[in-house]
Amino acid sequence: MGGRRKGFTLVELLVVIAIVGIMVGLLMPAVQAAREAARVVQCQNHLKQISLACLSYETTFKRYPGYAGEWRPTFIHYETNGRPQLALSGDTWLTQIMPFMEQGKLFREVTGLASRDDDSVTEFDRRAVRIPVETFHCPTRRDAKAYPLVGSYMSRYGARAARTDYAMNGGSAEQSEDNSLLINHKQDGIWTLGKRTKTNRVFDGLSHTYLTGEKAMDSQRYETGDCYGDRSPVAGWNKSWMSSHSYVRYAARPPAMDRVNNCLTCHDFGSAHATGWNVAMSDGSVQMTNYSLDLKLHHARGSVAGMEIQDYEH
Repeated sequence: MGGRRKGFTLVELLVVIAIVGIMVGLLMPAVQAAREAARVVQCQNHLKQISLACLSYETTFKRYPGYAGEWRPTFIHYETNGRPQLALSGDTWLTQIMPFMEQGKLFREVTGLASRDDDSVTEFDRRAVRIPVETFHCPTRRDAKAYPLVGSYMSRYGARAARTDYAMNGGSAEQSEDNSLLINHKQDGIWTLGKRTKTNRVFDGLSHTYLTGEKAMDSQRYETGDCYGDRSPVAGWNKSWMSSHSYVRYAARPPAMDRVNNCLTCHDFGSAHATGWNVAMSDGSVQMTNYSLDLKLHHARGSVAGMEIQDYEH
């Protein structure tokens, strides 16, 4: 009389596999949601570090980091009196805050590079612009590494360079009725064409005014280097009319989640997060706002001119 065989039948095995598959299917969205929640917090922490560095810069120099001598950005009609001052600095606002982010070595390697002539850029400089700063990246969108350069940027700096996922507030603006690519600049932001902003110029109050936030990008061009709002290295290039579009944004349209074929990324704030858009205010506080943000309030928070917040609340 033979002993009983131990083990699963084929049917039992298939049932177990099916149950495991169902459990995995149920758990995966929860795991992904938990991971994204952690990435959102990390993104907010990055913005917090950036805003604190900006405030430390302001404490030292009595003005916010900002305009660095860049050419007037394209597809923006300025109604204010800002005029380019090409010899002002040579350092983008991102470079300016590096010493206050424990990035003093990198600062020394890239400082002044944005205003240098092409023939003075060395291979040492090209290696320096490839060095990423993790704090300048949103982990939901992409890793902190060098990404491809295109066109004249490649001719100047080589094949790849570090980028940023955060932009400084360039002020309030409205979309042109005549040209969907054009915005009309209405009021100055923290980044102001031709000058640096002092805290006593932020009339609405620091807690009501944008400092830096996540920038919009084309969702299929995170790593290609040819997104219109992402072509410049962190180090910048003042004589390029596209340079500031990689690290300055305007309160023209409401922030939106990144999408495919978005040719307006060079102006707008936005995010890769499904839940909303992270922004640091001028007092250093960080908050997430949803994509249904009232446009009038968005304009008010983008302006340093004063009284818009009061007008909105009344």
